[in-house]
Amino acid sequence: MKIKSIYVPKEELTLVNSTDKVQDVLNHFEDTGIFSLPVVKGDELIGTIYKEKLYRVLMDQQDGAAYRNQEIDFSLVVKTKRFTTLESPVELAAKEFVDNQLTFIPVKGEDGSFAGIVTHKAIFKYLVDLFGITEDKIVVYIENMSGQLAKVLEVFKKLNVNIKKIVAEDAKVLNLYRLIIQPDKDLGKVRQALKNEGFRIED
Repeated sequence: MKIKSIYVPKEELTLVNSTDKVQDVLNHFEDTGIFSLPVVKGDELIGTIYKEKLYRVLMDQQDGAAYRNQEIDFSLVVKTKRFTTLESPVELAAKEFVDNQLTFIPVKGEDGSFAGIVTHKAIFKYLVDLFGITEDKIVVYIENMSGQLAKVLEVFKKLNVNIKKIVAEDAKVLNLYRLIIQPDKDLGKVRQALKNEGFRIED
């Protein structure tokens, strides 16, 4: 799947403009309940401003009212260094979140301009859909050796059951792989047939 299928377009985002007053930004944080917001100058994304950091600076001000009426301090804006594109695979964005502890990933459009963001929520939803966590599934453990997957698929063929979704992952134990399979029908029958063939099925 591509980023363009899961990203949030900038038109749907709450954005902080470079000329916004501090109070405007505080209002955005309170209205949305989120902890970081993209900061833009025109159509260009400058970086991210964080609620915690802004409130911490506000508390250090001798004249809080005056500070609230100032334009935002660009020293509070964390410059954006990483972008993804509309045509990038979702898996690469997921790795970016893991490797760099990002709150969101900005997305560039075809012309290179700021198009929107990818959020944690979108990535998690994609992974839930991919693994079929919320749907009926069979989890099969197979040895990491030639022909094992073919044997699993042969069971489905004999029963005339199609596979709607299949994901393989390293079980990280005893040289096993974990197959997460979603049949289109006869879940119990397939499960029993796999057990009869000697495969270990996760309860």
